[in-house]
Amino acid sequence: MNLPTLYEIKEEYLSALIELTDLNDEAVVDTLDALKGTLKVKSANVAKFTEHLKNTIQGMKEAEQRIAQRRKTIERKIARLQQYIKEAMESTGILKIETNEIELTIVKNPPRVAIGMEKGIPDKYFNTKKIVSLDKSKLSVDLKNGVEVPGCSLESTTRLRIK
Repeated sequence: MNLPTLYEIKEEYLSALIELTDLNDEAVVDTLDALKGTLKVKSANVAKFTEHLKNTIQGMKEAEQRIAQRRKTIERKIARLQQYIKEAMESTGILKIETNEIELTIVKNPPRVAIGMEKGIPDKYFNTKKIVSLDKSKLSVDLKNGVEVPGCSLESTTRLRIK
């Protein structure tokens, strides 16, 4: 048995308003009350369903938060384990490990600007748009070209590459 949709009930109600002009007042009231009752029940049921959907969305949001938290935990674990391998390899002087399944290599990162104290750095290395900030790319170029900048140096680091 197919129940009428809210749209069908609304159309039926509006049609009845037009068609009932020839009936007596009591028949008109009874017909409209019956249709109104159906409309109320159907509307209430649709509203309840939307509440169910809202609860489903809330459950999904909570699940997303739990999954994101778990993902972050696993990402931190991966970083710790990779750091553990890197430190072990560096401390023993082993820079490359190859097996049939995996290759581990200690590789040098490009030099990056290390800031000791910003106070001594000349103004030309600061961006002064809306917020004053240090232009590390400009600093990096000058430091690579041998320019001495107070409070700054280039530092080289390494990372573990896993293939």
